[in-house]
Amino acid sequence: MDRETRNFAVAIGIIAVIVVGGYAALVAYTGSTLPFSIVVSSSMQHDNDRSEIGVIDTGDIVVVADPDKVEIRSYVAGYDSGYSSFGEYGSVIIYDRGSGNPVIHRAIVWIDYDESTGTWYSDELAETSVNWYCLLSDGVTRSTDASNLRGTLFIEIGGIYTGINLDNVAVKGSGYLTKGDNSVTNSRFDQDSGIVSYLISEDKIVSVAVAEIPWLGIIKLVMNGSSYVDRVPNSLPSLLMAIVLVFSVIVLIDAVSLFRYTKEKTECIESRLKWRRG
Repeated sequence: MDRETRNFAVAIGIIAVIVVGGYAALVAYTGSTLPFSIVVSSSMQHDNDRSEIGVIDTGDIVVVADPDKVEIRSYVAGYDSGYSSFGEYGSVIIYDRGSGNPVIHRAIVWIDYDESTGTWYSDELAETSVNWYCLLSDGVTRSTDASNLRGTLFIEIGGIYTGINLDNVAVKGSGYLTKGDNSVTNSRFDQDSGIVSYLISEDKIVSVAVAEIPWLGIIKLVMNGSSYVDRVPNSLPSLLMAIVLVFSVIVLIDAVSLFRYTKEKTECIESRLKWRRG
């Protein structure tokens, strides 16, 4: 095996070790054997017409962790503690809705349901500084009694009040109210828009989003002819520019290494010739 072939084989081996080792480390960190998820809709976008770094957009790949590996904090809890992720307070969860693709939306507030009394209550709302109230059935009276939530619950999320009539929740049970960040396409709670008929209990949570890899999944959506690609017209150009930049850096590093090697070899030859002449 000549020197160039041996160096190439070593380089391939190093890359393989880095890839395998990186994947193993990611699995260990996230607790998930499939730590990646491609976002196929625009429900989490903050800008309905373009992709943004730091926000979950169509075509992004999201790194997800097992729910047991991370602490899930709702929008309400995050607002009070200052915890935020992907451009807004609280955690983004991926939950199973029984049919279709899992949903990746933000956990807004945990609400408990008392089956014995048929009433709702929330410790998070009792302690929060987030603006909220319940509009009672008379359409006039407002209540902020978190121990007895009734009528239509309104919560201020990102400066906009979002409401849900708790009496209309089809399947009663404790869990998170959830919602997509996109204020245009997802202006209502999932439990009030036909996405799901119940609050998201812990056993329904498949994983938690912990990091974003922008644009990388857009190629798959383009190949599948997804209509959501139109919501992020800058994603494919951004991805191509990123790929060009990475390859440019690699070529530059290789060119610098070759230049240094050639220079050292030339200096070595000149030194030998000088020694012989001397």
